[in-house]
Amino acid sequence: MPTWRNRLGRFSLTAWLAVAFSVLSLLLTLSLTLLSDRAASGNVREGIGANLAGLAQQTASRLDRSMAERYRELQLLAQRLPAASDAAAARQAMDAVQQSYPLYAWIGLTDNAGVVRSAAGGALEGVDVSSRPWYRHALDGQPMGEVHDIESLDTLQGRATPDAARGLDLAFPVRDVSGQPVGMLGALLSWRWADDVQAAVFGPVQRQRHIELLIVSNSGTVLLGPAGTVGTVLQLPSLAAAGRGESGHAREPWPDGETYLVGYSSDSGLESYPGMDWRVLVRQTLDEAYAPVDSLHRRLLLGGAVAALLFSLLGWWVARWITRPLHDLTGVARGIEAGYAVKAPATSAYREVSLLGNALNSLVASLQAQEAELRHSHAALERRVSERTAELRETVADLRANEERVQTVIDTAQEAFIGMDFDGVITDWNDQAEALFGWKRFEVLGQSLADTILPERLQTTFVMALAHFDITGEAPFAGQLIRRTVMDRHGKEMQVAFKVSLINTPDLKLFSAFVRPVSEDS
Repeated sequence: MPTWRNRLGRFSLTAWLAVAFSVLSLLLTLSLTLLSDRAASGNVREGIGANLAGLAQQTASRLDRSMAERYRELQLLAQRLPAASDAAAARQAMDAVQQSYPLYAWIGLTDNAGVVRSAAGGALEGVDVSSRPWYRHALDGQPMGEVHDIESLDTLQGRATPDAARGLDLAFPVRDVSGQPVGMLGALLSWRWADDVQAAVFGPVQRQRHIELLIVSNSGTVLLGPAGTVGTVLQLPSLAAAGRGESGHAREPWPDGETYLVGYSSDSGLESYPGMDWRVLVRQTLDEAYAPVDSLHRRLLLGGAVAALLFSLLGWWVARWITRPLHDLTGVARGIEAGYAVKAPATSAYREVSLLGNALNSLVASLQAQEAELRHSHAALERRVSERTAELRETVADLRANEERVQTVIDTAQEAFIGMDFDGVITDWNDQAEALFGWKRFEVLGQSLADTILPERLQTTFVMALAHFDITGEAPFAGQLIRRTVMDRHGKEMQVAFKVSLINTPDLKLFSAFVRPVSEDS
């Protein structure tokens, strides 16, 4: 039963090249498409975020300009009012201001006691407003109040609408010609002016996509925003960045569980208007914000797939055209694979095929030459290996014979022979040493020489001599005839004479001595 490998082996070179061209074309086209899509998507995402950041900056700027107009307008009105000799003239001036800008829910002038003596439309005249926050803040030099719910709207010009349910207070002291305070000019600005700002900035944009604006106080309380957000307190990285005076955009999760693309900015005041330190956020859900990116994805992928298909068809045709002359060289390639010296036939199909045929012929000649050279080199290498092996065996035999001769000399010496390394450890011990000291060779090899044959009172001097040699490399005792007191296995002390030999080479580091007993009188 044929396997899948056998089935694949039945494909011709034309088919393989065609498939290769098609696959490579497909991969290349898809790779370029994906890379282009990724780069383009990144640019589009950045552009969308920058657009939201721009909207936030525009809104903050529009807020600053609008509030600066109201701020300057009331400031100038406060400067003109002392010229009005009576309440009617003051009321007429305030009516004119309210008619020019109907979003003033109330404008009134108080006396120094906080009682309203004149107001636009007569609203709240005679009412004591000294306990209201805007009046107290104005006395403290704070002309701007916070956004708040408007109470008793039915008393404000005799009307109350849901759109005017919230407002913002402004108040300025009124002074006479001598600079003495004679009252307070207060105004309640309907919060609908923020809706007008939103409509002016977002009206054209909202026709194409859904974008939400939030105006947030410096404490994080939402002053203007989508349903369900007004009055809530937010703690977001974008708010913190806007509070630092930064403008930009970010992706961040919100308390409602959604992840938004958020543009952020803040008001900064304008001319004499100090600003309210509000944060402006412009948010859009990721699905809505990145809808253009998804559309771009689809277009690029579709275009890439069509291009890959066209390139695959073109690659199939080119493969058939290229591989047609190569069939003539198939037999040559198979012959070379089998190890035969096959010569490629001459062809004039196109230059590359001719070059391939010549290359195959050169390859056959080169393989034959290399095979002959390889056989010669192999034979020469075998000869050299045999010669080197024989030389090595002879050298090893000589070394072994020399070692045996040296060991024989030591073992048959008439005097005790002791070998010691530079750490004071016994490395050699012949039969005469066994007879002199009573210790067998296998018992002392690897043991400390000082602990084995030196009395305890002489061990310190021995150790210090070895330490001096280890530090300085100097051994003044080497080559000198030395007499010392030693002890045998049973602790019996005796006098011996010996001459220390030093061997200090990279391969051998050793102290050695032939030891003979002497009498105390000799």
